[in-house]
Amino acid sequence: MKVMMLILESPEDFDNRGGGPAAKAYWDQWKAYSQAVGDKVVGGNVLDRAETALTLRVRDGRRDVQDGPFADSKEALGGYMVFDVSSMDEALELAASCPAAANGAVELRPIVPMDAV
Repeated sequence: MKVMMLILESPEDFDNRGGGPAAKAYWDQWKAYSQAVGDKVVGGNVLDRAETALTLRVRDGRRDVQDGPFADSKEALGGYMVFDVSSMDEALELAASCPAAANGAVELRPIVPMDAV
């Protein structure tokens, strides 16, 4: 089964991506985590800050574009990983050591294959 882990990071984590000693520590954690989960990860990306996002809705044939993300929360979506695992329990085990879980949150969602709908 494939499970997407949405990585919700704190504003401080986004700040730490920039430069200097904090950035090195931030990226070193992620490199170690990526190596630890290894071949269970079959996809994923790092995302830019929430301020760069656009939210689009189409109502009555008209586009409504909003700057930023739709959700208003302290944490923001910082990236995602796709795991190929045998169960949600295995996905939880992999997610438990994710660096973002300590300061932000991670959300796990099973992926529904399009041929299953």
